[in-house]
Amino acid sequence: MRKRSLTARLALAFALIAGLTFSGVGIYLYGSLASQIIDRDDAELLRKAARAQQELAELRSSPTENRWEEVLGVVKGNEEFGIRILDARGVQLAAAGANYGIKPIGGGAYAKVPDAAGSIQAWSTPSDMPVRMTTIKASVSGEASPVVVELYQVASSRVSLLRDYRWKLFIAVLLGTVGAGGLGYAALRAGMAPLRSIAAGTASVTFTSGALPVDPSRLPAELDDLARALQRMIDRLRERYDRLSQFSADLAHDFRTPITNLLGQTQVALSSDRSIEEYQSLLVSNVEEYERLSRMIENMLFLARADNARVAIRATELDLREELHRQADYFESLAEARQITIQVNAQGKVFADPTLFRRALSNLLSNAIRYANEGTSVTVHGRHTGGVAQVKVENVGPGIAPEHLSLLFDRFFRADPARANSGESSGIGLAIVKTIMDLHHGAVSVRSVLNATTSFQLEFPDNRTIPHT
Repeated sequence: MRKRSLTARLALAFALIAGLTFSGVGIYLYGSLASQIIDRDDAELLRKAARAQQELAELRSSPTENRWEEVLGVVKGNEEFGIRILDARGVQLAAAGANYGIKPIGGGAYAKVPDAAGSIQAWSTPSDMPVRMTTIKASVSGEASPVVVELYQVASSRVSLLRDYRWKLFIAVLLGTVGAGGLGYAALRAGMAPLRSIAAGTASVTFTSGALPVDPSRLPAELDDLARALQRMIDRLRERYDRLSQFSADLAHDFRTPITNLLGQTQVALSSDRSIEEYQSLLVSNVEEYERLSRMIENMLFLARADNARVAIRATELDLREELHRQADYFESLAEARQITIQVNAQGKVFADPTLFRRALSNLLSNAIRYANEGTSVTVHGRHTGGVAQVKVENVGPGIAPEHLSLLFDRFFRADPARANSGESSGIGLAIVKTIMDLHHGAVSVRSVLNATTSFQLEFPDNRTIPHT
């Protein structure tokens, strides 16, 4: 299914808004014009009524119908106007112009007719032609009782004028709407050009270039944040790609070393007859290399399973003092080889998965011993406070550079890009610690001073509803 164009949708919306605006203005103009024309016609009707009233007042007595000719003359020359003169009984005395269905007034209505023109009545003919009329009483020279004058106008010219005006307004609104839509589409396409250049530039980005081929300073202000965000994303991806490439090289190196050792030792052993003791020594050496390979593979599999939520969490309550002393005893021989002492100060409980807890603590302790200065101490603190179990591992050594602190728990990160310690560290030990803490809904943090103390702290919340994934 083809997606609708954003430019087309915005242009359509722009055309709709323009059409509604033009229609509103057109309705206002039409109403104003119609109102002005009606006011003009009403004024003309009242002027003619006043003139007819004046003519009646000056009328001379005459026994013939010609006596009304001057009064009826107020509407001559304009087919839209009509006039009737009625006596007090409603009997028509004279008339000029077409009869538009006006019924003679009754005797009761005679008393309600005003003496001066001022009010306007409106109705429609059987053919729906609008008619406006005014009625007045007028005194006739030589007559005892006044007569009634009905003056009316059919709005045929007004209807024709407004009909033409409506049609022209419709054409103007239609053309304006189409024009606004077309111009809006063209303007939007021009406005979207920087966005298309960003899309094309992003599509051409490779890990070798690593830069968005669009200068953010030349983009509109609205797209500046987008371009800079894309560049930051590309920088992060490039950084992680570089780390992954470095890790792949390190991993190949780490795998190659034990495999080369295994292959070389085996080839040497097979080159001549050996005693049982020599074969046993070879097997012991091979086991050490196999264990090293197994640990690297297990670490990678653990991270992969954690990413896919396939690591089972079986949290239980553990004694901090017992667990920390157990790990300290395990690393005692490794510490003694470097004349390092391990001090444990712990009390309280921790709610965690035993295997994962020990794995996280083991990674921190091995790192602390590896990077501690010879002849110093590694201190392990444990306590439970405020619903959180805290475990802190401290050592004294070269420390960690401030720019590396935020990257320590990223996978494949190594502060030493020269791979000097790749045989001892694969760059994922602290990433495993971070993953374990995430599985427990906890936190891990680090503080370090160069050539002084470095401390890692684990925080396990008392969360008894940790999901068993």
